[in-house]
Order: sequence, then C-alpha cells, then structure tokens
Amino acid sequence: MRLRHPDGQVVHLAYGTNVHPAEDLPGILAQLATYATPMRERLGTDVLGLGLWLGAGVAAELAADAALRRRLRRELDARGLEVVTLNGFPYREFHAPVVKRAVYHPDWADPARLRYTLDLARILVDLLPDDAARGSISTLPLGWRDPWNGPQVARVWRALDALAEGSRRWRC
Repeated sequence: MRLRHPDGQVVHLAYGTNVHPAEDLPGILAQLATYATPMRERLGTDVLGLGLWLGAGVAAELAADAALRRRLRRELDARGLEVVTLNGFPYREFHAPVVKRAVYHPDWADPARLRYTLDLARILVDLLPDDAARGSISTLPLGWRDPWNGPQVARVWRALDALAEGSRRWRC
C-alpha cells in the first residue's frame, strides 16, 4: 500500500507474510491467495505491499532460477501485490515448534548467512515494482559477540558491491 508523506515522498506500507508458514513456492503462492489477496480486497486498495518472508531453501531455489522469479512476479502482479522488502530473519522454519535462540543461526559468522542474503538480494531485484526507488532486506543483527569478527563485515560488503555491479536497480 502506498502512502504519500507530507514531504511528497512515497511511503510503502507492507503486510508481513512471516505470520503464515510457507517453506516452498507452492506454499508461498497459497498464502498469497489465502491471506494477502483477501487482505488487499478488504482494505479496498488496488495494490498491497508485502514484507515477504522467504526461508533459505526457497530463496536459494528462486535465486537460481530466473523463470521461477518471473513466475512469482507474475503471481504477485495478478493479485495486486507488490514486494519492496524481503524478510530474511529467520533463516528457515519460522514456525517450528521451538524457535527461540535458533532463529539467530546461522549468524553472520557463517557464510550461509551471506549466501542467503545475497539470494534474497537477487530475488528482490526482480520483484521490486518497476517504479520503486529502492527495496530492503530485513535480516538479523550481526550476531552474538562470539565468533563475530571484523573481516566478515568486509566480506559482506564486497559481495553486495559485486551484486550491485550487475544490476541497475541495486545500491548499497
């Protein structure tokens, strides 16, 4: 849903899908049909923004397959839904029986967190509305004090910069 700030800027208000369990593309499409589309209709708006949660497995699948990303984008468009933010926290099994501290793993000390975040960035580039100035990825804090170290920050930025070079829509 788009709102206009008094200064003229467009502000995106998004419905967070992380409240609905879905670990694969069919599950995500089902949650769009079951929850997001009816929410948009109930609000009486032409377009509803989503904060789309993608677990690591489906994110890897989508990042590796441009045709699947196009399919997801077509499904979103057909339902009057748009994505300007992806939720990358937690990594997987958001609706597992016991989540607690497990949601902080893998943290940024683990290369799996970087791979997951880069997968989300690749997906977001293709899901952003054509007129969106920018998008965002919500992720976990850097991690617990141990085993985090400074060189990992540089690795994250280098990887995001490399991705940015390949897309006119991505800025770090």
